[in-house]
Amino acid sequence: IAEFEDACKNAASIQEELLLGILRKNACCEYLQKYGSPLTVAAFKSQVPVIGYDDIRSDLERIADGDRGQILCHDPITSFFTSSGTSSGKNKNIPATYENTVSVVKVLESSYAYKTNYFDLGKGRSVSLLYFKDLHATKSGLVFGPVTAHGIRSTRFRQVWRSSRTTPYEVLVAASDFRELTYCHLLCALLQRHEVEQVECMYAYSICEALRLFQNEYWEELCNDIRTASLSKTKVTDPKLRKAFERAGVFRSKCGNAMEADKIFKICSNESWSGILPLLFPKAKLVSAVVTGAMTHYVPTLSFYAGDQLPIVGQGFFSSEGGIGINIDPLSPPEGVIYTVTPRSLYYEFLPLGATEALSMHEVVIGELYEILVTNFAGLYRCRMGDVVQITSFFHGAPQMAYHHRKNAVMCINNETVDEQMLQNVVNKVSKDAGVEVLDFMIYGDPVAVPPSYTIFWELGNAKDYSKTQVLEQCCANVLKSFNPEHTRKGTDGLIDSFELVIVKKGTFERLMEEAVKNGASPAQYKTPRCVASSRILEALNSGRVHSYKSSA
Repeated sequence: IAEFEDACKNAASIQEELLLGILRKNACCEYLQKYGSPLTVAAFKSQVPVIGYDDIRSDLERIADGDRGQILCHDPITSFFTSSGTSSGKNKNIPATYENTVSVVKVLESSYAYKTNYFDLGKGRSVSLLYFKDLHATKSGLVFGPVTAHGIRSTRFRQVWRSSRTTPYEVLVAASDFRELTYCHLLCALLQRHEVEQVECMYAYSICEALRLFQNEYWEELCNDIRTASLSKTKVTDPKLRKAFERAGVFRSKCGNAMEADKIFKICSNESWSGILPLLFPKAKLVSAVVTGAMTHYVPTLSFYAGDQLPIVGQGFFSSEGGIGINIDPLSPPEGVIYTVTPRSLYYEFLPLGATEALSMHEVVIGELYEILVTNFAGLYRCRMGDVVQITSFFHGAPQMAYHHRKNAVMCINNETVDEQMLQNVVNKVSKDAGVEVLDFMIYGDPVAVPPSYTIFWELGNAKDYSKTQVLEQCCANVLKSFNPEHTRKGTDGLIDSFELVIVKKGTFERLMEEAVKNGASPAQYKTPRCVASSRILEALNSGRVHSYKSSA
């Protein structure tokens, strides 16, 4: 903590030193030589263009195919971190070197230190809902896969995991199926429930999905497994996973406890599962996950399970490009989470929306919105992350920011924009006013249709809500009205066609996640895209439709 806060006091000078170090070290690479190998901040900003991932895709393909020249940076590329691809519909392979991997680890350590300090962690165990994905190799042998998959394989991770998590490491790496590993995670957690001090996951979505499976499908069988010292043959079918679990010490030493099974059964038999987490884990101090951006939608569900006793703590702001910011106030509520920029990890620039000139860290203005650009030692220079943030304050010399939305998730039809945050707020308000639980949602804008139209897809949380025809018809009208008056005016002018609310059957969004995982996404890093980004996703949503309602704009 002290090291991080010292860096924040000298953020501007540390940022300049970091950039100059990157430019000096990588001056020999092909990419910077194209732009005159700048060696000052001013030259860098005037000579090197702002880019997106597609601008360096061909360079990355050369590296992946085995070109060992200094294409993007001086140090060898050791691997590729694969982004989830859920916002754009495409996976991105982000280059990594030893140096920038170390910087990510340091940011993680700083982030965890604040949480540990506030909640006095370290005396018990964590229920960590992490999921293992195989790494793959390029033609040249460089490995690529989700950041979590790289981390899981490290010696340091293995040591920390074994000493502090409820699920044995051997069980974690033996699993290939999200549902089966979730069942094992839950069984291990319940077997050690009196030792649990936190429940954590990368994203709030994954915790909510695990708890949904627990409530709707798993809890009775889990109680039976604890009572009979067995492992369900219907919920865990993978022979490799079964073997790893049955060899685990926690299974051999703690299963076969009828008294504990009865206590858990009684807790889970309650009519309401509100506040069930502290009942199951009486020594738990917090639930921890990313709760900003697209994860905002899952906070009410997470709060329902956590109850009033268990605080929800927002995790740091991390991406495949690096560690961006940390939450230095773990006691802040989910809606108040802000991130303090980490001065030593990346060189940041902030591009005002609609502008062409990017600002340095110390030049940003409180209250303004910016798209983040990053430069690192691994060959990214002024690269758009696609994340838009709002500057809220400064911590010493480091900006503090609230996550606002994904830039490429903003939809525009005839100059009518609907961004991620606006959509989130509208869905939350309309569904709450109607007394309907929306489990998940996505929107599609058809700019080819004349006039263009919107379709929003909802999966409902309660089966009884599916029959509320009049309520859902009104929801459709209210969603359209709620975007803003300008949207409705354009509709009446004939610039936007009718608005459609499509209700999809239970499990539709879970199948979208499963399909994304099959295509390389990590379950731990999966985020439901709020805007339909591919014909494949649109087809899957339409195949799940059970009701639809239209509102004339």
